[in-house]
Amino acid sequence: MMPRQIAPFKPNLDLLPGGCLVSSLSRQIYFANKFFLHEFGFDPNHLIGRKLETIFSPASRIFYDSYLHPMLLHEGQCREANIVIQTGQGARMPAVANAQVYDGTDPYVIWCITQSENRNKIYEDLVTAREEIKAYADKMETLALTDTLTGLPNRRSFEANAQRDLHSADRTGQPISFVMIDIDHFKSINDSFGHAAGDQVLSTFGRNLRATARKSEVSARFGGEEFVCCLLGADQYGAGAFARRVHLAARSVAQIGMPVTVSIGIVTRQPASDLDLEACVELADAALYHAKANGRNQTILNTQTAFEICP
Repeated sequence: MMPRQIAPFKPNLDLLPGGCLVSSLSRQIYFANKFFLHEFGFDPNHLIGRKLETIFSPASRIFYDSYLHPMLLHEGQCREANIVIQTGQGARMPAVANAQVYDGTDPYVIWCITQSENRNKIYEDLVTAREEIKAYADKMETLALTDTLTGLPNRRSFEANAQRDLHSADRTGQPISFVMIDIDHFKSINDSFGHAAGDQVLSTFGRNLRATARKSEVSARFGGEEFVCCLLGADQYGAGAFARRVHLAARSVAQIGMPVTVSIGIVTRQPASDLDLEACVELADAALYHAKANGRNQTILNTQTAFEICP
């Protein structure tokens, strides 16, 4: 007969989506929920009142006597115990059992028992779900750091990567150059050919810029028609050579019936300099605007004491 203490739990236990047994500490089965009866093929009339170990395989009975029962008596619980259930049809079915002792005037044990293959399927589903969530999170992070029109990193991503390269330059004693690029007369492109054509120019130039830069060089869309590159290890001559390649990359944009050119500003930060990222970008930007004011389609180097035209 079921102890009075567990009677109120019976309807709730029947709603559980997993096998559940209630037994006494003296091993008598008081209750089996509907899931357990269906999962393991037992008739409640032939199960209630039996000894718990009679539903185990011979090997699991030994395991119960030598390990599970002493564990329940001394620890009050057991976790993830691998057992084999002798089903109502006489078949043997691997299962995983968790049990908890509930103290009172008449202590009893609640068992949660699940087929091993079901448990493994749940674990597989959880692993799959975790991998899908991680892939989605990675995709969202990539989107958050990527300019959707050009496929280049955006300003936020550039600042993080450029800050990393500045630290690397300080640690290794290398120069580092910053290159600001602006597509010339971009408003005229939009006005003359439409915004779709302007977007195509940005997209193609971004692709060409990405192909121009080495893998270690950070290139990004800074905003509007302005782009920025961080060249770790490049002095003013290396940055000048890079700028010449960028001019060629601009001229190869062929979406509209007029040539595409760019204005470029460069600053080189020498080892042991105290210039931070913001200062480097501002100095390169000042050189860029000097190039635009000086007639566009050229590269200007900011030496921090003067502006010089790069050949």
